[in-house]
Amino acid sequence: MKGTIRNIAYILLLPAMTFTSCIRDEIEDCPPLQINIAVKDKNYFNVDNVEAEQRKGDNLAFREYVPTLYYVLRDLNTGDVVEESGVFEVKGDKQILPVDLCPCIPHGRYVLTVWGGMSNLDAISEDGLSLDLNPNSMEGEDIYMTNDTILYDAWHNNQTVEMERTKGKLIIEKKWECLLEGINGSRKEINGIYDNVNNAFKYTGITDVLATHLWEPEQNIITKTVLSPSLKENGTKLHLDFINASDPSSPLLTPKDVKITMKRNELTVLRYVWDCEKQDFIIYALLNNSWTIISQMDIEEE
Repeated sequence: MKGTIRNIAYILLLPAMTFTSCIRDEIEDCPPLQINIAVKDKNYFNVDNVEAEQRKGDNLAFREYVPTLYYVLRDLNTGDVVEESGVFEVKGDKQILPVDLCPCIPHGRYVLTVWGGMSNLDAISEDGLSLDLNPNSMEGEDIYMTNDTILYDAWHNNQTVEMERTKGKLIIEKKWECLLEGINGSRKEINGIYDNVNNAFKYTGITDVLATHLWEPEQNIITKTVLSPSLKENGTKLHLDFINASDPSSPLLTPKDVKITMKRNELTVLRYVWDCEKQDFIIYALLNNSWTIISQMDIEEE
């Protein structure tokens, strides 16, 4: 009798179980691959030791550090381009920039390369994997880059990458004990810095850079030039002319050449002080957080 009652109860429960079970006619698509792009090098490594460079806040919008982006996504195994953007302006106030890739991208492993800070694609190679740091022997732009392997499957569809700065910055302070008539600019020739960087952060080639800065006559002048790293320690030669804008090819004063070291995401700082009594420059470099005279440095002839 008890067995019969159990069977009857089981039969009565079957319809209820059938109607309360979750039956889906369609399976939802997996979430599309989303890349979150953050900025790692928000400030130069030694910014706190350099009065001439102002530290940026750590919580500013992404665009305050990197104003433009370009990315290319490749299949890890074949190298084929799966998705590629043009150069686009970063908008909004988000600190980490989300980029939703095409839902059509199949699961797999990919290599994502992102460049930032450029105004166009002129300096980037056709395959998007390397960049000319100083196009046409000019200082170029403050370029950022990140490169990472991306796993995309049902459990991995959201990944964060961090952008790093590819260049350093040369800061030159000019201090005049007495104003020199006619000088309203400077022209730099920088010899012995890298020419290119690829998506593996490998620097190659060698180039020279010319940079001209003009100003109103003052006792204290600061110029800043964004440059790629030196090939080696003290491996970059700086030649500096002080000029008048009306005839820049005829320098009015030419200090002694000095050796400097440019490093990625680091500030290289020099100070030129004109001694009116000696009629000569005293040149200082900011080394280990203190000013050191380098005007007597020997420059090897090439």
